[in-house]
Amino acid sequence: FFCVTMLAADKLLLQSEVKNRSITLREKELKLFNSNFSAVGTQAAIMAGFTLTSFVEIDLPPNREYAKSVLHMCITTSICVNFLCVAMVTFVTVWGSGKALRGLDGSMDFAVDSMNAERNFIFACFGIGVLATLGCLLSSSWVLMESEVAVMATCLIGCTMYLVCSEARRIRGLFHLTPQETVSFTELSTVYPDIRIDEASAASARNIDGPGSPPSLRLTSGSSSQHTAEPLPALGYAPTKKGGVVSPAPKGARDD
Repeated sequence: FFCVTMLAADKLLLQSEVKNRSITLREKELKLFNSNFSAVGTQAAIMAGFTLTSFVEIDLPPNREYAKSVLHMCITTSICVNFLCVAMVTFVTVWGSGKALRGLDGSMDFAVDSMNAERNFIFACFGIGVLATLGCLLSSSWVLMESEVAVMATCLIGCTMYLVCSEARRIRGLFHLTPQETVSFTELSTVYPDIRIDEASAASARNIDGPGSPPSLRLTSGSSSQHTAEPLPALGYAPTKKGGVVSPAPKGARDD
């Protein structure tokens, strides 16, 4: 009986060590996403501030109605899209990091994967904001400049837009990771000690400690699809009255 208990304890210790190492690796991904999103959000906030300032300070001539209409549309689009990018970055970094560090078991994997899923939308908003800001410059050149100078400015701004789009596609293709190349941690989930709530233990704990007490937690090895949950009393372990803490059961606990 003592050997079986020691083997069970060693198994749980090994699972905890593997899980701790994997969480450390996922934390590096979390810091990477936070730094990338912070950089994107800062640039989007700067562009929104420049656009809003130019919209307030610029003096528009009474003529050239079509160019002014395009300018107003580009200014509105730039401000809205850049503010949307800043808001999304704030939501993802604040709530995602809180979920990863303060959530239940498995919250780190869920938070990191969810932040990765939101990355495309944030980068798309940032790209549209960049093009809308250049559109503001293009339309303002036709409002404020002479026709000859506006044509030259239009060619220069058009080349800038083309280079931004082409270089973005080229660099994305250069550093793009396919699903086969991406490092995955799904194979480690089979050795994680899963934590599930035992409703009967939770009810008894609430009756003993009051309605505000936390539910009891029970450890099972691996995922439910590949492993069968082993009852803890058979391994010499039993939950305490406070719930959530697994301690060695006394010798008479198995006979009761």
